[in-house]
Amino acid sequence: MKLAVIDIGSNSIRLLLGTYENGRWYNEPKQLWTTRLGARYSDGSLTEESMEASFQAFSDIECKIDTYGAKHALAVATSAVREAANGVSFLEHAKQYCTMETRILSGDEEAIYGFKGALQGRLQDGIHYGIIDIGGGSTELAVGSGDDVYWSRSYPVGAVRLQSLSEEGPQAVWEETRFLWDPMMLEGEFGDFIGIGGTITTLAAMDLKLSTYDSKLIQGHKLSRETIEGLIMTLRYMNREERLQVPGLQPGRVDIITSGAEILTSFMDAYEIPHIFVSEQDGMEALQQEWIEKQLQ
Repeated sequence: MKLAVIDIGSNSIRLLLGTYENGRWYNEPKQLWTTRLGARYSDGSLTEESMEASFQAFSDIECKIDTYGAKHALAVATSAVREAANGVSFLEHAKQYCTMETRILSGDEEAIYGFKGALQGRLQDGIHYGIIDIGGGSTELAVGSGDDVYWSRSYPVGAVRLQSLSEEGPQAVWEETRFLWDPMMLEGEFGDFIGIGGTITTLAAMDLKLSTYDSKLIQGHKLSRETIEGLIMTLRYMNREERLQVPGLQPGRVDIITSGAEILTSFMDAYEIPHIFVSEQDGMEALQQEWIEKQLQ
């Protein structure tokens, strides 16, 4: 069985194509289109420019799904769409460009799917883990174990949303977010914090100096608080052209990577976290697994 999972985010639209065979998924590398749905009008509605870019992306995605041979496409939308007054109408119109089942995730759902996807195969009996997912428009946290996710939060801070604030100065994002984070309730022996999402995988690619993105090298990479701060300071003294030459930094993230990284350091400072481990797997894999389990019932 073949499935396409589409993630409609605030910075980009991503596509995961996978085939389920002999009890496991065989996935193609994720593909993305930068459309900036999170850069909305002052009234919070999606802009014509970002919607048109997204419709073009959906046309491309439809062609890739057809070529791959997937008979079903599941698309989930996050903060950009769920917060916009015209978000539902945008999704309905998008179906003219791509045949897909659509769903808008709540912040809690986004956090829980992220946890399940990132920790597939990693959960140990009795050990508890946490995840942070920094998106373009929101940041999700979740804590749980192999039994369930028992604590989750979604915050309206993201790399696109806080881009202009970050440009005001090196402490602006920290000042805005330092009192944001709620006390985290841990119910057992703690293992690791796992980071997912484009900001964090990009920081890992930069730390690894990857001229070509390699998900196998990204998966499990350790990022320390000091390393992230070093990347932020380096980026702050670069203009756009210089950032485009940085190995691992994708063109679609050159203007928002600093704000995303500053959200991450704010989070790590608040909870006194010295390092995180990066996961290339995220909520898309969890949605994929949920779908196949329903098909096999």
